[in-house]
Amino acid sequence: MRDEHHRTAVAVAAGVGYLLAGVALLLQELEVVALSWAVVLPLLLVAAGTALLLTAGVNRAGRSG
Repeated sequence: MRDEHHRTAVAVAAGVGYLLAGVALLLQELEVVALSWAVVLPLLLVAAGTALLLTAGVNRAGRSG
């Protein structure tokens, strides 16, 4: 059961990372914003870490033992 929660957290973090990367690339191609990978990569890492922490907190809060 714990392994299932871990896989879910990793999937959520990866999904958030891909979503943010796609939005950043789209905005850059549309010339809405000028971003460099020196800015985008740390933001993706922060977002992925936040998603992992939030899903771990939800999974831990949902467990009673």
